[in-house]
Amino acid sequence: MKASEEGTIGIEKRGSVQVMIMTRPEYGNRVTQAMAEQALRVLEDARTDTSVSGCVLTGFGNVFCTGGDFLSAGATSEGRLAFARAFADMERAMNRLGKPLVAAINGNAHAGGFSLVTACDLAVASDTATLGLPEIAHGLFPFLALAIVKDSLPKKVLFDLVYRARMLSAEEALAHHLVNEVVPAANVMERAVQLAACSVDCNPDIISLGRDLYYNTRCSNPGEAVEQSRFALVAALKAMEEGQR
Repeated sequence: MKASEEGTIGIEKRGSVQVMIMTRPEYGNRVTQAMAEQALRVLEDARTDTSVSGCVLTGFGNVFCTGGDFLSAGATSEGRLAFARAFADMERAMNRLGKPLVAAINGNAHAGGFSLVTACDLAVASDTATLGLPEIAHGLFPFLALAIVKDSLPKKVLFDLVYRARMLSAEEALAHHLVNEVVPAANVMERAVQLAACSVDCNPDIISLGRDLYYNTRCSNPGEAVEQSRFALVAALKAMEEGQR
């Protein structure tokens, strides 16, 4: 694949909010291994950058993202596994961000793009956007996306989308709590940046502790979750005391 076809993650700064733009418009902003690896680095840098209070993830043009581009990985099992690892690592970096992460759904979010929306804390969708898992229409199953999306939808709704490759309208996505707001396309970015900056006046260490706790305990049993919560509370109280000095 030529370098120009691999796509890139564009970066813009809007006040204290860092905007990440999946940029591969000729391919529906489908994420390549190179894009996933770049996104991981950008997210890790944003986590430690004290000038960044939150992040927005969006797509270039009028499409959010129509999936992960496994075809760009080539025909070998090694290449395909490397692509899947990079995509999974990117979503883990989203979990580790420690700051608000908002999806600005400027257009269609399908397949892996749908899972990226789900991996964000909040989401603002264009009123013309659609969300779905159409892999079966192309002879596949949403293997990578399923790991993230499965906990965000009732089972009957999930399999309806999967088996029939049915798309959700933005309003349906709102009704299923997959997005927080539906706005005209021209207002998506402005509103997403506002939401990403919602905690700018809060203690960033406390925000990070709380967000990390959520993602670290999603698959924990109640006892483990309570134990992690106990230590997080102590750390947060210490951070609060230090901030008041």
